[in-house]
Amino acid sequence: MLERSHRFGRLIFDRDVIVRAALRAYVETNLAKLDPLKRHRFPPSYPNMWEGDLLRGAFYNDNQQGDYEVVAWNEQGVVGLAYELGFGPIQQFELSADAITGGPDDVRGAVPGLPAELESAFVMAVGTLYTDDSRLGEKLAGIGFWLYGDRMGGTLFDDPEGPGAIRLAAWGLIRDGYLPVARSFRVDPVKLEPEAAPIHAIIDAVTARRLSGPTELTPDELATLCPTPPDPNQLLYTQRNLQKAGITWPGSPEIPPE
Repeated sequence: MLERSHRFGRLIFDRDVIVRAALRAYVETNLAKLDPLKRHRFPPSYPNMWEGDLLRGAFYNDNQQGDYEVVAWNEQGVVGLAYELGFGPIQQFELSADAITGGPDDVRGAVPGLPAELESAFVMAVGTLYTDDSRLGEKLAGIGFWLYGDRMGGTLFDDPEGPGAIRLAAWGLIRDGYLPVARSFRVDPVKLEPEAAPIHAIIDAVTARRLSGPTELTPDELATLCPTPPDPNQLLYTQRNLQKAGITWPGSPEIPPE
């Protein structure tokens, strides 16, 4: 665990805390969208994506307005990259057109001093980034951080006012396992609506079980989550998404490929 003072407050970065919060946010968003009663209206991320597992994986999160961040991890630590619309590597790192590769080197300027032990996490993070197909095809990220043992670095700390910094700062403001919501100019704590309490209890239980190994939702959890039948398309979408994170349905039904 490492701590830094930042313009967004006291940031605490911990590899296991970040992975757990990523898993919880992924489970939360998918289960909140499945609920036919729409009791949980403010999940911390949407849309999002999950890749890999708890040892080596990645979590992507955006705001549907062109801004996004990704955190990726391996056994040694974490790499985070973020993009704010209009501020990619050409603008942020003064990358020349000739230097664009469409690969990791496009955004390596976001993580100066990156330890070799985190290269695999960095490559996984870059793999989730958008590519600017309208111009030169560069990978789009303009700010980053890395965490390795008792060392930490990245432009998030070198340029705390940089575009996209707020999205990465949220990962240092995790409290009680909840990923806060990055807004345009602030980071909001998680809003727990009273009517969503049963859903949060399920999310916490599923997350805790998954941290110990692959798990499945219980019939009682599904009965609480879906007191009326969910939309069939949403159900299939949720089943596919949770399966990617090692969470399956009671009876482990065969889920059709996408």
